[in-house]
Amino acid sequence: MSTLEEDQAVINYYLRRELYQHVLSYCDAKLKKKLAEPTLMFWRAFALIKQEKATEAIRDLEQLQEKRDMVLAYPLAAIYAHENCKLVDREAIDELQAKLTIASSTTTITERANVLAGLLHLHAGRPDLAKEQFKAAIRTNANLAQAYVYLGWIELTSGSESTAIKSSAWFDKALDKNPREIEAMMGRMYYLRKQRRQLSAAVDIATQLVVYYQQFIPAYVERMTLFLELASWDQVLESAQQVLAMSPDNIDALCMVTLNEVCREGGAKMAPSYLATLYQTLLRVEPRNDRLFYSVARPFIRLANRQLAVLDQCQKLIEKAVSLKSSNSDYHNELGLVMFLQGQTGRARECYNAAASLDAHNVRALEGIIRCQIFAGEYEAAQEQLDIFNELQKSMGRSAEIAYLNSVLVWKKRSDSHKRLQYLKEAVELQLLVVNSKSLSFEYYVDVNPDFLLDIVKDYMEHCVTDGSRDNMALQPVLRIVQDLLQVICRIVPGSTESLYYLAKAKMLLGDKIATEIALSSCIRLNESNSKAHLLMAEVHMSNDSFKPAIASLEMALSYDFEIRHKPVFHLLKARALKLQGSFDEALSVLKTAMTLPAVRELTKTGGIAKLGSGTLAGQTQAESDKVPTLAQLASLYLEMVDVYTKQKSTHDATRAMQEALRVFTGTPEEPRIIIANAETSIAKGDIETGLNILGSVRPDQPYYLDAKSRMADVYLKYKNDRKSYARCYSEIVERHPTVESCLLLGDAYMNIQEPEQAISVYQSALTANPDNSALARKIGKALLKTHDYNRAIAYYEAALESGSSIALSLRLDLAELLMKLKRYEEAERAIIAALDHPAVDEKNVILMDAKFHSLMAQVYKGTGKQDKAFNSYMSAREGLQRLLTGDAPSEEANPPAMLANVCFELAEIAQSSMKDLERAISFYNEAIQHDSTQRKAMISLAEVFLKKNDHQSAQTHLSSMLKADIASDDATLMMADLMFRKGTYQQAMFHFKQLLDKNPLHFEALAKLIDLARRNATLEEVEGMFGAAERASKKAKMNPGYHYCRGLFHRHMNNTEEALKEFLVCRRDAVWGERALHNLIELYLNPDNEIFGGEAMEVAAADSKSKGKDGQGETELLGILTADKLIKELPQNPKSLKTQVLECHALMATRQKAEIERAIAILMDILNVERDYVPAIYGTSVGFMLLKQPPRARNQLKRVSKTEWTSDTGDDLERCWLLLADIYIQGGKYDLATDLLKRVTAANKSSAKAHEYLGFIMEKESAYKDAAEHYAMAWKLEHETNAATGFKLAFNYLKAKRFVDAIDVCHKVIARVPEYPKIEKEILDKARSHLRCP
Repeated sequence: MSTLEEDQAVINYYLRRELYQHVLSYCDAKLKKKLAEPTLMFWRAFALIKQEKATEAIRDLEQLQEKRDMVLAYPLAAIYAHENCKLVDREAIDELQAKLTIASSTTTITERANVLAGLLHLHAGRPDLAKEQFKAAIRTNANLAQAYVYLGWIELTSGSESTAIKSSAWFDKALDKNPREIEAMMGRMYYLRKQRRQLSAAVDIATQLVVYYQQFIPAYVERMTLFLELASWDQVLESAQQVLAMSPDNIDALCMVTLNEVCREGGAKMAPSYLATLYQTLLRVEPRNDRLFYSVARPFIRLANRQLAVLDQCQKLIEKAVSLKSSNSDYHNELGLVMFLQGQTGRARECYNAAASLDAHNVRALEGIIRCQIFAGEYEAAQEQLDIFNELQKSMGRSAEIAYLNSVLVWKKRSDSHKRLQYLKEAVELQLLVVNSKSLSFEYYVDVNPDFLLDIVKDYMEHCVTDGSRDNMALQPVLRIVQDLLQVICRIVPGSTESLYYLAKAKMLLGDKIATEIALSSCIRLNESNSKAHLLMAEVHMSNDSFKPAIASLEMALSYDFEIRHKPVFHLLKARALKLQGSFDEALSVLKTAMTLPAVRELTKTGGIAKLGSGTLAGQTQAESDKVPTLAQLASLYLEMVDVYTKQKSTHDATRAMQEALRVFTGTPEEPRIIIANAETSIAKGDIETGLNILGSVRPDQPYYLDAKSRMADVYLKYKNDRKSYARCYSEIVERHPTVESCLLLGDAYMNIQEPEQAISVYQSALTANPDNSALARKIGKALLKTHDYNRAIAYYEAALESGSSIALSLRLDLAELLMKLKRYEEAERAIIAALDHPAVDEKNVILMDAKFHSLMAQVYKGTGKQDKAFNSYMSAREGLQRLLTGDAPSEEANPPAMLANVCFELAEIAQSSMKDLERAISFYNEAIQHDSTQRKAMISLAEVFLKKNDHQSAQTHLSSMLKADIASDDATLMMADLMFRKGTYQQAMFHFKQLLDKNPLHFEALAKLIDLARRNATLEEVEGMFGAAERASKKAKMNPGYHYCRGLFHRHMNNTEEALKEFLVCRRDAVWGERALHNLIELYLNPDNEIFGGEAMEVAAADSKSKGKDGQGETELLGILTADKLIKELPQNPKSLKTQVLECHALMATRQKAEIERAIAILMDILNVERDYVPAIYGTSVGFMLLKQPPRARNQLKRVSKTEWTSDTGDDLERCWLLLADIYIQGGKYDLATDLLKRVTAANKSSAKAHEYLGFIMEKESAYKDAAEHYAMAWKLEHETNAATGFKLAFNYLKAKRFVDAIDVCHKVIARVPEYPKIEKEILDKARSHLRCP
């Protein structure tokens, strides 16, 4: 198409939107390139007419009267210009009319002339005449696509629904003739958007226009608007920035950027400057367009969240509109609204009066006047006006604004809460009709009016008590209305910090702490200086008994607003946090400060409490009401003071405070709460009967009745073990308050006392009255499970599903979980597949349930060993939960971040264990921690992966952050100690273990690790005192299997084999310690002297040491092998662990029979085919080859681990490998290689006596007797002087080194232990004596 047609499309777009200065500027810019182009000159003149510059337009039009295509358009435009002059020239009009008549009667009129004339009629507001001209053009040229397009636009903008539908046919005809017809595509897009609401299809057309006509800005603008209607905020912002790059002064794009700032970012920082830029741009590009100034300001006034900086800029825009056209009453109305929102009620009233004087029938002006009268205290005048409106609206239909004004008036005038709530409910219902009938746009925010919705929320919240009692169940319907309303506001204005704050407050009252924290986090992220949000966050932390974060939130709140020091709730929360911290004196001081606040002091005077209701006082401002405590807060101050006195053992002061509270609150709704606290005091003193009598004094018609009865029930069960009275208390609650909630309480009570059948009966009766209540239906299923009648439970679920229950998804989930727990995996899989078989939807609850089903499916697959399918199911669950997190409001039924964290943890576990992909596992663990920063298991597992990778730096950083945040501190300390151990910093490692054991002497896991560490550090004697500490910490310590395991480990490493066996036998059947104890027992029975099987370097010495009683020793060894076999069978056999298989092989090799050894080697080789680097199997095969006298094959196996990095998991087996390889090297005379290996052993294990013995042997072979003696002495010491063979070698080398006295001493010790030890007397002791010379 030609450029001229694109120009025409741009001009038409601006004229449809009445942007006449845009038309003028566009034509001027184009005329610089296309001098005297008739069409551009014509539309420039038309824009001048619309801007009340008719005289100038007439002069410009005269230049076009001779143009052939202007034969009709010129006289029509000239006549239109003359008609818009201040002084109308009738003669000129008559002359032009005659010229038009003559021109119309000629037969040479071109179709272009008809089209221009039709467009003039169309933009001048004469659609019927325009239609005639376009049809005339079609008669001239039936293939003229433009004529069909403009006929379509006439139908589309007719204002008639039935007529607008016909426009599609015209656009289709035009597109058939020219698929890229720009106006036809624009019309088709507009039709899809406005008539069909097919927004995605409309976006596609806009995108096509952008591709076809890259400089056609209206297409970019319309696409941006469509993205807004789709609520695709990121694309809105991206499109706006794209438009501004092409046209920096584009009003629509600037409005979108500002709207994004206000709606998504809170608007506190940049919105005022954006609006100022918008105002200056309007002054440049549309300085006389009063309607544009007005329409731009309206949405931002209602989105300003009453921020004065934003409202000031909006005021400028409206004042400009008023200055351009002061006769428009709507402009004065809008200015009045700005003034009212700024708190200038007087000026607002003046504006509304001005609007009413301009238009006596302007309803909005009258509503504004009534609002001002109410807030000025002129209740009677406002009542008269509202009575008139109420009568009129019986015939006209109700208005949300009038309903709201009625609610405000009845509250301020008569404090009638019942009527107020009725009117508020009506206002909500009427306004939600508007909310749900339109899609997002600038006008949408005007009609919906988020500020008005927030006013309703604030008024509702005044009736919601904040004590958290069970009696709040009566407020559930009100809170649900508030929650739904706030979620609407958060959906359309996700950056509204006020809405997020009140949503958090509503969630808190509904008991959804997780959703409360999510909403508050969003609020604080948008506006860190929101002290109210920090204060509420502190309350959330306190409800979770997290005093440190609570104190931090309170300090943040105070840092942003010092005025909160005058709010009682600040002192109340701070006192509670200090009390939890154990700082009772400070808590008491804070409470006393709260009691001296002016508002509190006034209320505690005699009669002062009568001025206060359970909410804020009628007529108070929000700032004033924050400083005046509610009854609940005041009662809490007294009760906290009583509690602090009690904890300080100040009985007299506690009693005095309680009596004062009873005096102050007598006759108030909070009196029962004080009575309940008084009863608690009696119960704490052991006076149960008095406590029950006091609790029984709370009447059913009083608040806190449910709390009193529930506490009575607890006392009956806990202190008197009276199950009947316990259940009777809840039965009375149901009798007095027959609600679903009370039935749930009664059913739960029956479940608590193991009466599931009665619980089922109660649940079913409640479900009959409330068939759509998912909680009740699921409770019945859970109760059936308690009876262990699983078939009946399954039958119940299946029957409920067949009945087409509206809660089918929840029931199907419970059924699938039950089937999985029963390991009926195929049935569980079928149930889950059936649940997931539905069309894709964007409903939050469905997405959440699908995520749960995918997670459950993954567990089913894990149960059947299908790890790859489990991984895919978890990925599907992750995708769904991620979609939930991108939503506008937190989920009501679950905590998506915590669920997503668990799913990511499971993905990481599969990636680590089955896929062996540690990097991917780390990524998933980090994602889990990102979604739930307190998830203990993910943090521990991440540290374990770092350790597995030998990434010590990352592990240390991560563990340090865990210790700092006090998350899983015991596990983190254990792992930090293990890390220090791996790094060779034994002292630091022992420090961490001892620190943990000082805090908890019964932490036997830490003690076991400390024993192992002390052994490797050669400081085992230091550990013995830990057993005494454990015994002092608990008299039952000796009954703990962990205690016996640790003692057994200690004695084993001290070479007290008999004691070790006794201790391990005690705990061998324990679920936690039994398997480890069995491993130690088996190893001790197979190798009581901790010899290196297969080692031959020191075989002669070993043979000599055992020469005496050889037959007895053989019987002992055989008995040990048989016992080990028996113990191996006690280990878990299905599945059989690798460790168990290796131990079985060692038992086979211990028989020293060739067939058994070869069988063991075959098993071990099978293990190595799967786990190539499994060190225990490598050691086992090497021992087998050595026993078969095949040292080369053993050496080849051992060389595989000669350079392996030492780890605590395989440390013992790796040391044995190095020792055996050193033995082989010694036999081959390769002392240097052997020495290097032995030094690695001593570096990892300073108490390795065998390594020192080998080093001594090497030194002895090299005739370095002095050095040999040092190593033998170390080995002798580490074996606690129990090994006679080592003693013999030490004495021999002392003799050779001429240390005769030392040689004699060692001989005496050996002989004392083994009196008949061969050769020691003759070859060493006698020779050493003979070398001594007496003085």
